[in-house]
Amino acid sequence: MREAEQRRRWYAAVSLAREQQVEQHRARVLTGQTRACQQAAEIRAFCQDARARAGDTPVATDQTDWLEWAEAYAEQLDPLQTPLRTPPDPPAARGSLPHTAWTISAVVTWRPRREGSAASTTRC
Repeated sequence: MREAEQRRRWYAAVSLAREQQVEQHRARVLTGQTRACQQAAEIRAFCQDARARAGDTPVATDQTDWLEWAEAYAEQLDPLQTPLRTPPDPPAARGSLPHTAWTISAVVTWRPRREGSAASTTRC
């Protein structure tokens, strides 16, 4: 009876840890996308300002080449240039949860922790 309750709690803890791992991964991806989008917008604004300053004056080939490269780079950076998708979930972290009697092995089989082994502090 006690072992079944420990196992139930361990499964619940692993499930929660996995949800948190996926959530953190998605937050990192989203944050990266927003930064890339902002950087792309800043580069485009810079290029527009540079072209506006030139006005009707002919622009040197070097400057034109640089601005064309910068605009193409902004397109590559911008995550909104392609359809957005939920990123794939990261691989599940291996290891033990602290203060439990169960651990997960490399092949995702559940087994009791050996007596005398210290609880791992690996975070998911």
